[in-house]
Amino acid sequence: MLFRESSLRKKIILGYIAGLVIILIAASFILLNLVFIEERIKFFSVITRFVDTVLEIRRYEKNYFLYKQPDDLERLQEYIDNALVILKRNYSNFDIIRPSSLDIKQGDGRSTSDIAIEMITRYKILIQTAKEERDVDDALQEEVRKTGHELTELAEDLSNSERDIIKKTIVSTKRSLILSLVVFFTGTVFIGIMVSTLVIRPLKELEQSMNSIASGRFEMLHIDSHDQEIISLKKAFERMVKEIFSQRDIIRSEKLKSLGTMLAGIAHEINNPLSNISTSAEILEEEINGLDSEFKKELIQQIIRETDRARDIVRSVLDYTRDREFRKEEVSLSELISRTMRFVKSDIPSHVTFHLDIPEGLVVRVDRQKLQHALLNIIKNAIDAMSDINREGILAIKGYELGDTLVSIEISDTGTGISDDNLHKIFDPFFTTKDVGKGTGLGLFISHNIIRQHRGEISVKSTPGRGTTFTITLPKE
Repeated sequence: MLFRESSLRKKIILGYIAGLVIILIAASFILLNLVFIEERIKFFSVITRFVDTVLEIRRYEKNYFLYKQPDDLERLQEYIDNALVILKRNYSNFDIIRPSSLDIKQGDGRSTSDIAIEMITRYKILIQTAKEERDVDDALQEEVRKTGHELTELAEDLSNSERDIIKKTIVSTKRSLILSLVVFFTGTVFIGIMVSTLVIRPLKELEQSMNSIASGRFEMLHIDSHDQEIISLKKAFERMVKEIFSQRDIIRSEKLKSLGTMLAGIAHEINNPLSNISTSAEILEEEINGLDSEFKKELIQQIIRETDRARDIVRSVLDYTRDREFRKEEVSLSELISRTMRFVKSDIPSHVTFHLDIPEGLVVRVDRQKLQHALLNIIKNAIDAMSDINREGILAIKGYELGDTLVSIEISDTGTGISDDNLHKIFDPFFTTKDVGKGTGLGLFISHNIIRQHRGEISVKSTPGRGTTFTITLPKE
């Protein structure tokens, strides 16, 4: 039920749960081994005590048979009893050990503890017999020594076997630890590959699509994924693309509207060189035989000049309307402003005076078409703000350097101004104070984005009833 529907979150959770289970299993196994090793090390001290007790038994056995001292016999019996106590108290732990010296005797199924207790008990009986006899014969002594030797071998085998058990457990723990690390590393790599395949790949495809949109190539997103999160992200992205398509159409509409304004000015502007060309051509046609060569040459040069002028005007329109990638070039600021003013020259009312104050040598590195678009939007707004024919208006554009790296452009008007409530909203998309149908609210928004695209800044100061000043700051390079 948990994983019925495809989900990145669920898959990642499953991967981490699987990794956690593997780690817990490996850690539990290692912990159990460590606990077992700790217990065996504690028990090894018991075996060491048992070995020491057996060695003391053999020492007092030897002393007794050499010197016949009753004290040696009593001490011998005490150590025998201690050995039996050690075996009985650690009965289960001794059973784990399988010393090689007991392999044949364990064929009957008896445990190590039983055999050891039986051996020590038999040894105890032999010592007790030797105690009761005043003169211990050689056969009894030999039997005691033989049993004592077997007891010594048993103690040493128990010690060696326990040492081998501890070594094997340590080796097993090392292998388990190495295996756990390998499994953990493999699991981590697998989870990384899974995350890369399920998450990073779709996000890379999303990044590529967004880069395509940023470069002007609008396309819908194609991501091969059935995970809910990626599908939701894809749907949100497609909604964003559709919204961008919608806004792009509105922006194109705004640009076409600007173009309509421009064409009105261009029609007036291009009419002058065409009239001059027509007049010069008519004079040449009517008086071609009666005119001197110098005057003919002057008329022809005039036709060439006016043709070049018309060509420049048409080229300005083409540069403005052509869609292309952002590309900077060195531009004379005064020449750029002059060309831009051609587009709105016919829209400037007779009661508005235009002033241009830009040094001839001022050069800035910009995208000509885009900066023209930004300036045109601001200039049109300034002209619209001075529509009151009963009031003299001034449109002023000033350009100057700010230090060695910046250029500033000021566009001022003496129009109605902007209220404080609206001043902070004028660069928002679709914000306009014009009547319905007279503005889309995108002009200043587009200008703001173009200036930011040039790594520049645009600010505005306005006083209601007195006018507005836009200040554009651009880097020279």
